[in-house]
Amino acid sequence: MIFKNIQHNLTKKHRTLILILILSLSFSMQSQRRKVELLKDWKFSHEDSGATPFIDFDDQDWENITLPHDWAILGDFNFKNDLQLTKVVQDGDKKPKYRTGRTGALPYVGVGWYRTHFRITEQEAKERVELSFDGAMSNTKVYVNGKFVGERPNGYVSFYFDITSFLNQGDNLIAVRLENFPGQSRWYPGAGLYRKVTLVKTSKTHIKTWGTFVTTPEISSKKAKVDVELELVGNGDYTLENKIIDPKGNISVIKTTKVTLNSSTKISQDLIIKKPELWSLKTPQLYQLETTLLKEETIIDKYTTPFGIRSIRFELNGFYLNDKKISFQGVNMHHDLGPVGAAFYPELFLRQVKKLKEMGVNAIRFSHNPPAPEALDICDAEGILVIDEAFDEWEINKTDNGYGKYFDKWAQKDITNTVLRDRNHPSVIMWSLGNEVQEQFNGDPKNRCKFLNDIVKKIDTTRATTVGFSKVVNSLKYGMAQTVDVAGFNYRAGIYHKIRELYPNLKFYASETGGSLSVRGAYKFPVIYDHQQDKKGRYADKNLYKDGHPGNYENTSVPWGYSPYKEFAAQDYNPFVYGEFVWTGYDYLGEPSPYNNAQGRSSYFAPIDMVGLEKDKFYLYQSQWNKEKDVLHVLPHWTLPKMKGKKIPVICHTNFEKAELFINGKSYGVKGKEKPLKPDFLSDDINIEINGGTSFNQVKAYSIVWENVMYEYGTLKVVAYNAKNEKVAEKTIVTADKPSQIKIMPELNSIKQGQAGVYQVSVVDKNGNLCPNYNENMQIEVSGAARFLASGNGDPMNLQNLSKPERKFLNGKAVVYIKSIDKGTVNIKVTSGNSEAINTELVVK
Repeated sequence: MIFKNIQHNLTKKHRTLILILILSLSFSMQSQRRKVELLKDWKFSHEDSGATPFIDFDDQDWENITLPHDWAILGDFNFKNDLQLTKVVQDGDKKPKYRTGRTGALPYVGVGWYRTHFRITEQEAKERVELSFDGAMSNTKVYVNGKFVGERPNGYVSFYFDITSFLNQGDNLIAVRLENFPGQSRWYPGAGLYRKVTLVKTSKTHIKTWGTFVTTPEISSKKAKVDVELELVGNGDYTLENKIIDPKGNISVIKTTKVTLNSSTKISQDLIIKKPELWSLKTPQLYQLETTLLKEETIIDKYTTPFGIRSIRFELNGFYLNDKKISFQGVNMHHDLGPVGAAFYPELFLRQVKKLKEMGVNAIRFSHNPPAPEALDICDAEGILVIDEAFDEWEINKTDNGYGKYFDKWAQKDITNTVLRDRNHPSVIMWSLGNEVQEQFNGDPKNRCKFLNDIVKKIDTTRATTVGFSKVVNSLKYGMAQTVDVAGFNYRAGIYHKIRELYPNLKFYASETGGSLSVRGAYKFPVIYDHQQDKKGRYADKNLYKDGHPGNYENTSVPWGYSPYKEFAAQDYNPFVYGEFVWTGYDYLGEPSPYNNAQGRSSYFAPIDMVGLEKDKFYLYQSQWNKEKDVLHVLPHWTLPKMKGKKIPVICHTNFEKAELFINGKSYGVKGKEKPLKPDFLSDDINIEINGGTSFNQVKAYSIVWENVMYEYGTLKVVAYNAKNEKVAEKTIVTADKPSQIKIMPELNSIKQGQAGVYQVSVVDKNGNLCPNYNENMQIEVSGAARFLASGNGDPMNLQNLSKPERKFLNGKAVVYIKSIDKGTVNIKVTSGNSEAINTELVVK
């Protein structure tokens, strides 16, 4: 009655305003703004029971874990874990043979269950909730409150489910079943919920997940045209606001539009940015598109899309970024992060990228699967070009339980998700449809290459498509290399010129290069460069060292590989090739080729070992690629008691003009590089696809070499000179005395709570010189604001459990990983033999 009296005394205008206010309040109560909730705390078990998905299942005895979680990395190495009877065509196998260590010799096979609870309000239960997985290894089956929601077999692809209809107000349960099968991978795949899992809560009317697409088709110094495509879900009339925030955090442009939604609606807008700041390798400037959907004045949804303003072109003579020709100084990267396995820690991937940039890397090919989304965020922020790769297999399997068994049903969904998720990253310049697919050997009769290429082109035409081919002749003969925009060729340094001669309109790059083997700090004598090849061009030297430690002179490789020197020469001789991607940037778990006989559990290829420590060839690449750093590195180390009185080669990786070698004050002469006008390994027959081995002549073209140096204890010094014969730098190495003390050095002095931290641990003599022959065990204790996470030493032959606090040193060095749990000081103690060291320099903030 009171309300009626008040209403009677109001004017019509006032009554209308009150009605609008009531409706607005009512609407805001029925809608909600976007909330993203990270699901970190779970219960885990290998128990596989039919009752596991249900709420009343008793999981009190299950392990409490925090994501990211890789259950296999916690296990012991055992070569029975991954014994495979397989034929590896790339290695020249004629018939299947038993191989071990191919997937890291870790217990990744089996079933794992994860359970977690979360709460839903009354309002949230009426709206929309998505459950999102950045990646789950593998064969995921998802249940909510005991009901099956959906599945996804691919362990690397991101996916999400609308779980609204499965929810209850109050407590809810998510249960996830994962299963890895024997022989499902060629490398260590990891196991479990190794990337983040989130709940995304929105209104029923919302901006679709991965529903924004930002491109920059027109760029000048004065302005940039930004095209925005949006997919909105809902019904009714709304206001759409697009706001662009510049790299400094200022609003660059705002555009507001009235829109009418009908179920799923696609909307396009053009925005103009004045005086744009371009995304480039040196200045990776990032903008943000802030998209807001409003009903009257109420915000219904808000979605932020980072992007960069840049132009890319793929020409016959090379790749262009912002109209500047860029040669790919790239590496391939598997998804594991060394001793922590597949569990993705953004800070540890950033550590990898920083080290790669120091080497001179400007591009990464994610081999052979889509990376974690944060990995692309880091590449955006650090100015790294990216090839985003979808598959290692198409329909024809390389392994017994490989992706080929799922291809027909899932390939379109998987590659669609990949492109939709990643298409706004300025770092991404190419979509790779696959790597060394078996279809290249039988002519791709079902035209899978075109099938995948067409899917990508329907979503994104602003980037190139590619495939990494290992059988060049077939890929060209059957038109697969011509189907994609830019072809990738693996390990084909000797025939780039022949490909261009026979296919003058083909654009291509070296998608995998290298294949030489090394272990940090290891040297084998005598040093023999053998470039013998079989009739197909494979490296003919089958010498395998009993200790599994090939040296660092780049004279040992897998049958299909060769040294970095050969690729440098091929790239210089063929400047139309877009550049190279080294196999690999970091050593990784699995594929210990050619040590496949129950010895190795990780790879040998990279310039950086599995724990992030530099091998000698790191400095070789740095001397060629990093134009902003003076490089003067010499090998071997000078503590070689077995070589006393014998002659050995000394090699200097440098970007200086010339250098002089002194041993205990005696000069071995001033030398420079000896670069031939034409490489001596080129083939006039395109069918000789592989060009294995190397030679001293190739080494001398890119490094300074003193071939016959008498080894004696004491001091090695290298002095560098410029073109005017002026001394510009020097490097000194001395013979180490007996081990005296342990040094513990945190790589960063502070980290955030919840992040992982890294320590480098080394053994030195009384003068602080590294003891490069120290290989004893150490015990590790971590307390205070962190717990022990993992450790490693970069040795592919080391079979100590990665997650237990002990580790042998490898040639005087090892690395310890910790996980911060509280704010405060981290205490770490290392004991080895009679030595002990404590470090308290790392603080968690």
